[in-house]
Amino acid sequence: MRADVFKKWAKPFKFVLVGCGRTGHCYATVIHNHPRMTLEAVIDPNAEAAEAFRHSFRCKSFGSVEEYLAAGHPADGAVICTPPTSHTEIATSLLGNRIHTLCEPPLALDLESAVKMQETARGCGATLMMGSKFRFVADVIQAKGLIQAGILGHVLEFEGDFRETVDMTSRWNVRPEISGGGVLMDGGPQGVDAVRYLFGPIQALRAEEGRRVQSRDVEDTVRLELSTEPGIIGTLHLSWSLKNNGDDYFRIYGTQGNMCIGWHKSFYRPTGASDWIHFGQGYSTQKALGVQLNHFVDVISGEEIPEISSEDELASVRVIETAYRSLATGKHMNIGTTDASAAQARKLSLFSASTKPFPTWIFNH
Repeated sequence: MRADVFKKWAKPFKFVLVGCGRTGHCYATVIHNHPRMTLEAVIDPNAEAAEAFRHSFRCKSFGSVEEYLAAGHPADGAVICTPPTSHTEIATSLLGNRIHTLCEPPLALDLESAVKMQETARGCGATLMMGSKFRFVADVIQAKGLIQAGILGHVLEFEGDFRETVDMTSRWNVRPEISGGGVLMDGGPQGVDAVRYLFGPIQALRAEEGRRVQSRDVEDTVRLELSTEPGIIGTLHLSWSLKNNGDDYFRIYGTQGNMCIGWHKSFYRPTGASDWIHFGQGYSTQKALGVQLNHFVDVISGEEIPEISSEDELASVRVIETAYRSLATGKHMNIGTTDASAAQARKLSLFSASTKPFPTWIFNH
């Protein structure tokens, strides 16, 4: 889109936040403190949570999207931070009312739903964007620039490590009817998108699940073996029950050097160099979300082209669908257009690692 087609926002961009949980609180804090933005309202069926946000951020609160829309005066944009199974319904409702929407990943549980969301956005002239926070981390951006400049030579292999001990036993994340899956559905989309951003489109994968520790109903440790179109191979570790004892979340190996992208600091070392060269300032959720939201507003105003394209969004959904099929079948799989069996494969994979038989009725829901 041309920048001259749109007028810059003369007033602070008004947001409505859907979902008053942990992630929602991060977004609300960023919006509340941002000079370009204002938090007009929050939406959550949990009245206590919505009321707490209303007091903390001095905004309106509603119990549902329908209640909010019926009140009139819609916001300029929305951020969806609800459980994955609700994303499609909420997003299509907001987009149908021409409210630009940023949706936390996963965008949707399946490709059909993701396409429906995108078609609704196009048909209503609204912007839909999937949250992709690692694309807005300064260290990751700089790392990509260094890789493209050839500082590591040809990248051959990578390791992505998103393992952390988090007690999920009392959260909705371990309830598949709400979450749509376990750690693969929770952390997989962000990790996969970061891989695509740094190393190119994912061509094939094999997914393996570790022993279930926190829940019999969903996976809590997964390893993805990935290969990208440029010929780079790598491993992506996801877990709620194992801790990455290192400070790096990406380790990258090239023909002329290695690189570590870390939570607190990042380094690279060309072959033959005696010392690591420091770059970046580490990771900050609030900084990443702030840059992402700023970009979202700039895209809507026509000042920037989306960092994450509609194809990027669909690719993320395809990869996660394929990973669940791999978990269910134990097979190495190419990434392609997913079919109607994907949802059933995801359902089967959720229960494949159980140590005890499940009642037969569970497969009928």
